[in-house]
Amino acid sequence: MPRVLLVLDSPSEAAALTDLLAQQRLDTRQVSCGAEAIHELSGDERPDIVVMDSVLRDMAGVQALRVMKDRLDEEFLPVILLSAKADADSRVSGLLAGADDVVSKPCEGAELPARVAALLRIKSAQDALRHAKMELERLSITDALTGLFNRRYFDYRLQQEVERSRRHGDAVALMLLDLDHFKKVNDRYGHHAGDAALRLTAETLQRELRTLDVCTRWGGEEFAVILPNTDGPGAVVVAERVLRAVRTHARCSAPPVRGPAHRLERFRITASLGAAVFPSPGVDGADALVAAADGALYRAKDEGRDRARFASVPDCSRAAPVAGLARAAFA
Repeated sequence: MPRVLLVLDSPSEAAALTDLLAQQRLDTRQVSCGAEAIHELSGDERPDIVVMDSVLRDMAGVQALRVMKDRLDEEFLPVILLSAKADADSRVSGLLAGADDVVSKPCEGAELPARVAALLRIKSAQDALRHAKMELERLSITDALTGLFNRRYFDYRLQQEVERSRRHGDAVALMLLDLDHFKKVNDRYGHHAGDAALRLTAETLQRELRTLDVCTRWGGEEFAVILPNTDGPGAVVVAERVLRAVRTHARCSAPPVRGPAHRLERFRITASLGAAVFPSPGVDGADALVAAADGALYRAKDEGRDRARFASVPDCSRAAPVAGLARAAFA
C-alpha cells in the first residue's frame, strides 16, 4: 500500500485529507512541521509521496521541500504543495521551488486523490528505471561466472587506491593469482568442471579477504586482489593465508571427459601468487604496481608453482608469525 506523508499543522485539515485519501487505499501518516517531515526521510519506511502545506509553523513549506529533495540523491519522491492562494504566480513559485505539483486549498472532491495517483504512477516508473540502471551498472562491473568484480572495475579501483595512497601515505598491496595447470583441468574434465573450480576458488578468496579488499577475476584462470591499507608484512600474511586456503579448500570432483560418467575423480586446485606494494622501489604508479606483481607471479610459476613471490623484500620484522611462512620467497 503506498505511503503518503501529510505535512500539515492544522489537525482538522489533516483529518479531512486523511479521510479523503483513505478512499484510495492509501496509507496516510501525518506530521505537523517541516523538521518532522525531514526526519521521516531517514526512517526505514520512507513515504512514497508527500502532501505538504506551503506554510508551516516552524519553516516555510518551500524551505522544507528543498531540504527534503536535497537529501534524496537520485531517488524520486513526489511532493504536492498545498497553497492557500489560487493564482498562477503562487503555483509557478511552488513548482520552481521543486514541488512536483501545486494544489489550491481547500482540497475537496477527487482532485487531490487523482493527482496523488498520477504522481505515484510516475514514481513507480522512475523507481523501475533507477533499479534497472543500478542493475546494469552492477552487471557492467561483475564477472558473470564467479560473481567477483571484473577487469574493468579492477582498473578503476586500482587507480583510485593508488591515488588515495599518494594523498594519505597509506600503502596499497596488489596480489595476482594464477591457478596452476588449469588447462589440464579443462582438458581432462571439461570446461564445466573448470568453471566449477573457478567459482570455488572465488568463494575461497572471498572468505579469506576483508570487506574492503577488492577481489576481481583478472581473466581466464587469473585473479587480482587489491589490498588497501596493506604494507609488505601485511601482504605476506594475506598471501600465505590465501594460498593455504586454496590449497586446503579448493577440491573438486568430476568424471573425465574420456571415461564413464559415473566414475568421479577428485582433484585439487593450487595457485601461484605474485605480490607487490605501492609505494616501493620502482613502483611509482598503478601500471608499475601491476607489472611488479606480474613479474613476481611469473617467478612463482617458474620456481615450481603453489607458492608466493614478492616484487621486493618486505620488512617481515613487523609481521605477525604465520604457519607456512617459509613458502614465501622474495626477489
